[in-house]
Amino acid sequence: MMHVYFVGVGGIGMSGLARILLESGYKVSGSDLRKTEIIRRLCEEGMTFYSGHKKEHVKGKDLVIFSSAIKQDNPEIIQAKLEGIPLISRGRFVAEIANLKKSIVIAGTHGKTTTTALISELLLDAEKDPTILVGGVLKRIDSNSRFGRGEWMIVESDESDGSFLFHHPDIAVITNIEKDHLDFYHSFQNILQAFSKFIDRIKPEGVGIFNFDDPALFYLLTTKKKRKGKILTYGLSSKADIWAKNIDLKPLQASFEVMFKKNLLGKVEVPLAGFHNVYNCLAVIGVGIFLGIDWKKIKKALFHFEGIKRRLEKVGEMGKIPVFDDYAHHPTEIKAVLKELKRLKRRIIAIFQPHRYTRTKLLLSEFAPAFDEADVLVLLPIYPAGELPISGIDGKSFFEHVKKKRKLPTYFFSSKKDVINFIRENLKRNDLIVTVGAGDVTYLSQEILSSKFTLEE
Repeated sequence: MMHVYFVGVGGIGMSGLARILLESGYKVSGSDLRKTEIIRRLCEEGMTFYSGHKKEHVKGKDLVIFSSAIKQDNPEIIQAKLEGIPLISRGRFVAEIANLKKSIVIAGTHGKTTTTALISELLLDAEKDPTILVGGVLKRIDSNSRFGRGEWMIVESDESDGSFLFHHPDIAVITNIEKDHLDFYHSFQNILQAFSKFIDRIKPEGVGIFNFDDPALFYLLTTKKKRKGKILTYGLSSKADIWAKNIDLKPLQASFEVMFKKNLLGKVEVPLAGFHNVYNCLAVIGVGIFLGIDWKKIKKALFHFEGIKRRLEKVGEMGKIPVFDDYAHHPTEIKAVLKELKRLKRRIIAIFQPHRYTRTKLLLSEFAPAFDEADVLVLLPIYPAGELPISGIDGKSFFEHVKKKRKLPTYFFSSKKDVINFIRENLKRNDLIVTVGAGDVTYLSQEILSSKFTLEE
């Protein structure tokens, strides 16, 4: 039995891949700095876990997989090289698996996780028994991955390190293209070139399903050489192949009519908020149309979508005060989350933890307007995600920059305990609380729920 070792197994992408290999019959072990809930569950499923990174951990392993967050001077990476153990990045390995199957690969700056999850539920409902790898916990399967025996694999790709270019998808979905991961790409032009190459890697008999309304995608589609295979576009414009009309947005839900070419397919209702999720649903409908899935099944899958953890997730209530948690860490995502919560007509207390020094530095000017809908904004220190500090970029300087641009109350606290004390002193009956960010701020929402507060009128 092949023994596969994961360096940094606790990440959302690495843990999902580890589970797929476990379910496929491989022997799996891995290391990380601490034993998280994700790792605990993997151990229950048969994985051996090592705390910390030590060279002796890789002894006797047949393959070592590492994430892009792991530096090449990691002792386990060095030892694997010394012992001649094959090393491969997570992104490349995922692509090698996907390329052995028929694959649906979802790419884009925003909306990947929700779109991947919706497509996963659609193929599960259509009894395709897909293999799934998604960057969030899909509530229906209570996991971020599953091993299926069907011919299809659904993958949320990772463009942060360019590894999405290892894929040769049968179906490629691109949700949108914006400035992000500039520490890797250095310029928006390089990002566009990468997505152009991704489009070229779609199999000739496959299909590209693209957001017609996204300016960068529209630029690529109208300026690059026309691809030989099929393209389906989606959007709110009647010029798209699949488009939505009569959109009705309500708090945490939406309904709209779907047109395909000039034909009305019918009305869709989804338990998702915002125009951005209308777009995500249209992409899923495009996948369903290409696969020939019955419209009633498509509609049912969207209607019964159970959601993803940390995507505008209502994690509980304190009395009648709702507490939400969201993974948003890019200004565009933050703005969309707060805009939807505003529909609940409550005072919003938003607690944001910036993610990575590089992203904070490169997108600094875009963050302040993203918080416009937050009535009260609480900022935390930057979550480094393995990065080294950058001179002049820290939580306090980020706070000073944002506060200068905002007219509404803005605060900075260096500890989560101080945040809870602040909420205890300032919470009112018509409030809602949302924790926002891709780091460990998610745990703060649970700490808030377990605290006792006396509410102001």
